[in-house]
Amino acid sequence: MRLAAAALLAMAITPAVAPVMLTAPERAAARTINADLLRGHIRFLSSDLLGGRGPATTGDLLAQQYIAAQMEAAGLQPGAPGGGWLQPLDIVGITSHNPDMATVSKGGEKVDLKYKDDYIAFSGVSAPEARLENAEVVFVGYGIVAPEYQWDDYKGADLKGKVLLMMNNDPAGDPKLFAGKTRQYYGRWTYKYEIAARKGAAGAIIIHTEPSAGYKWQVVTSSWSGENFTLPAEGQPELQVQAWATEEASRRVARLGGQDLDALRAAAEKRDFKPVSLGVTLSLTLRNDVQKKQTANVIGKLPGRDPILGKEAVL
Repeated sequence: MRLAAAALLAMAITPAVAPVMLTAPERAAARTINADLLRGHIRFLSSDLLGGRGPATTGDLLAQQYIAAQMEAAGLQPGAPGGGWLQPLDIVGITSHNPDMATVSKGGEKVDLKYKDDYIAFSGVSAPEARLENAEVVFVGYGIVAPEYQWDDYKGADLKGKVLLMMNNDPAGDPKLFAGKTRQYYGRWTYKYEIAARKGAAGAIIIHTEPSAGYKWQVVTSSWSGENFTLPAEGQPELQVQAWATEEASRRVARLGGQDLDALRAAAEKRDFKPVSLGVTLSLTLRNDVQKKQTANVIGKLPGRDPILGKEAVL
């Protein structure tokens, strides 16, 4: 039933090339998915009894068992390695303690950024401390490399050890680029931190605006001020510090470097944009509480009947 619901949702939001023709059994299956069914699952999983279902909590374990039971009741088979429903995996919980102020400097001048009012930062490394010390700040536009759109905000710039200041979301002015106003992976914070790490940067700061994020600054501070989870590092590039800053704080940082934030952002809407060093440096030290924990994926399978396609899987 879960797979059928996902398929129907995809049809609803994806422009169809041709009318979708359902067989009688498919129509019958679709009719079993109704508001009461979905509401019942959501009511339990969102209950205060589960405490938010944070990874490695009792609520997490309850949610795993509930989902496995529902899969079994729906007629699925256990699909995890070893023949069970659960695929255990290790995670790392990191709680970063920010200083009250982060300092951006240029010569004898400085801009102090106040924790939660102007910025919030979290560690990109599973270590007791993450540090930026007089790291050069470079504006990199949207921070996107998308060969299929002939788009590269980095243009081969050497950004090793630097802090990248970048815009949220992706360019939306041209509907032929980045699916217009539709947010793609390029516009998400996960991609932006990943590409900054691959470029050898020490840190990355995303500029928050309500239009580009779709939510208020308070959502950023509440989401990132507690324990955050990541997978154990396996040799992939990492940032020391991942951060967000308000639009006004970013404007003050740019002004300290003799730049106008609006002009920088306007330039970043074009393919020929190149990274701009702001001529300022950032110093910031995060103290981290690091804990290794374990959670699990819940995996059920509905075997296919086709002798060839039955060996493959749709997730």
